[in-house]
Amino acid sequence: MRVTTILLAAALMITGCSGSADPGPRPEPGVLTVGVGAPKAPPPRDRMIANALYTPLIDHDPATGRITPRAAESVTSTDQVTWTIKLRPGQYHDGSKVTAGSYVEAWAQIKGDKPVKYKNAVPVDDSTIQLVMERPASYVPAFLASVWSLPVRSDKPLDGNGPFKFETPWDEKKGGRLVRVNQVGAKAQRIELKVYPDLAVAFDEVKAGKLDVVVDFPGSRHASMHQDFAGRNAVWPKPDASYLLFGPDVPDPVARYAIAMSIDRKAAAEGPLDNQYDPATRLYPPATAPGERSGTCRACNFDPAAAKTLRTQAEFAAARFTDGGDAELKAVTEQVQANLGLKTGSGPTVRIFTAYGDIDSPHELFEGLDLPSVRPFIDAAAASGDPVAQAENYRLVENEVLRELHMVPLWTKHGHAVWAERVRDVTATAAHDVDLTAITLAS
Repeated sequence: MRVTTILLAAALMITGCSGSADPGPRPEPGVLTVGVGAPKAPPPRDRMIANALYTPLIDHDPATGRITPRAAESVTSTDQVTWTIKLRPGQYHDGSKVTAGSYVEAWAQIKGDKPVKYKNAVPVDDSTIQLVMERPASYVPAFLASVWSLPVRSDKPLDGNGPFKFETPWDEKKGGRLVRVNQVGAKAQRIELKVYPDLAVAFDEVKAGKLDVVVDFPGSRHASMHQDFAGRNAVWPKPDASYLLFGPDVPDPVARYAIAMSIDRKAAAEGPLDNQYDPATRLYPPATAPGERSGTCRACNFDPAAAKTLRTQAEFAAARFTDGGDAELKAVTEQVQANLGLKTGSGPTVRIFTAYGDIDSPHELFEGLDLPSVRPFIDAAAASGDPVAQAENYRLVENEVLRELHMVPLWTKHGHAVWAERVRDVTATAAHDVDLTAITLAS
């Protein structure tokens, strides 16, 4: 495609013709075309595709704790241990009923993987689920709003209960076509999901009018997103975040702060991390933050002078960084080498930990953290049915972690999309990425 474009341009220059080259085939009328990368998870677990195929039990706002019923009619608990979920009538695309048993069976299939730890889940009747937790768990709504609570059947994972169904079989290398089950006003009736090995190509096709939407393209197109798609781009937070984890090898908080404050998160995000991340300003990613935090956490600030002073005070000479992706390892080691003069090939181990789409609630971030001083606050947040009390206790957890710096926030991931002029009503959230069900195509 690139070679063809270059030859056409050359021919026009030689002949002296004016005008622009034919951009090629345009999207079909009434069919929304969406460029995506190869999904990191199967479609029922990919947030954007899952929101088209399935209807979640609820929507949940992590900042306020507000619950909006969807496939569920209500979600209630008096003690945060026993939860009652009442379902609205629903059916799969093949016509079979979605019942309480559908959810219980789906959760049982992946109980050891992602869902919250529960003691028992019972279908009381076709429209009622009783979910009993091992201990108080105010974070259950975050699970019920996630892709992990969907009634996915092992033998028919792509046959959902949502507004769209697959019209053509899904091909993980090519994509597939969705068709709306019931027409809704002027909303797109069909959606062509097209998998691109290189999303920069998809971005350029939107710009040329060959594609309607592209999601999560590389940093090489970041500047063009704002320049060429003013008013037709979206950026939203994702529940992905990266941290430094300090163990007993680095017991001195002074040394931990020296490393934390030597990292220029903004420069790393714009460089090795390819404009896919934002500098962390607090412990929680914005997508799951309970309430607001004023200002940037001290350890999140880039202050190389203070970092060097702290390093001297701690008599800290070297550290070995492990785990994380190649880009993150490169970003961290380059920053501490350049700004702290720290040797990075030997010494105490510092781990880079990245949660990829796994942080649906603050509780998940701390559940595996061996830190006795925060346990009372974690338990208090989990036992309270009051979102204000939950947020306050999670703030106390955050303050304690940042005081001793057992975890250092590095970056949080964001999504971005651009779209063609004929596309309307594009919204994007952490829960569902771009909401394909809401998009309208101009006639």
